[in-house]
Amino acid sequence: MGFERKMHPVLADDINILLDDLCSEWDFCAGVRAADLLDGVKPLTSKKFTDAVLDAETELPGQRAAWERRIKRKFVQRYGHEISTKTYYN
Repeated sequence: MGFERKMHPVLADDINILLDDLCSEWDFCAGVRAADLLDGVKPLTSKKFTDAVLDAETELPGQRAAWERRIKRKFVQRYGHEISTKTYYN
């Protein structure tokens, strides 16, 4: 099973799709949701997203640096290095 590529028209819902993919594919299921990450006018960066996902996990399956690269890469592939509700186009 691969990551979901279809983009949702609402950014928060689309970020939740990506988070669900991380849960189903890599077992990062600590309950981070888009509402926790989106801060009004500030863009969500790949670093902030990655840190939030990894910080929420109590136990990482392997080294953090390796997971940082993998999760950041998934975010960048989907949104670029940052995304906001103002700049989101599906």
